[in-house]
Amino acid sequence: MNTRLGAILVLLLLLLVPAVTAARDGKQRLGVAGSAGTQMCAALPAADAHAGERVAIVDPAPPQRVRWATLEHPAGDACSRWQHRSDVAGQVFALQAEPAPGEDDIPLGVVVPGARSVDVAHGNAVAHTDDGAVLHFRSCTSSEGVHLSAWPSSTLKGRPLWHAYLYLGYDVEPTCSEAETLDAR
Repeated sequence: MNTRLGAILVLLLLLLVPAVTAARDGKQRLGVAGSAGTQMCAALPAADAHAGERVAIVDPAPPQRVRWATLEHPAGDACSRWQHRSDVAGQVFALQAEPAPGEDDIPLGVVVPGARSVDVAHGNAVAHTDDGAVLHFRSCTSSEGVHLSAWPSSTLKGRPLWHAYLYLGYDVEPTCSEAETLDAR
């Protein structure tokens, strides 16, 4: 009887570990991209982010789109000022966007290191990462800032895998639902 109960517990743990790992990795690895004049910048809290790493930048505002870029370090004064003004945490990098004919830079986005692919269908981006996570993106405004989030599905159930808030310094019309302002799990 104890062996059977032990086997069931081990099986449950094996089923739960990938979901917990994906949530933790998504929270640690995602960052924020923004524009500092003509320079695109990124702030990543992950200690393992490094110069030369190729990342996806997802514009979470509808219709969503994606640009690919490379992290560059040192970031320079423009990116340091952007990070301070936006009040985002993490290691700051300059972004060197890959050429995309007809595409403008993304003024505010989610940085997805380890993205294997990002599909955009019907105006919605879905990222597939090296660690097996599938991420759906949202952005909304509160009274003085922007909330960015990544979710395990296109519905806003539970808590996001990742959440960031950027202070704008001026009033904007709130558009967020309660779920979109929740901290990550």
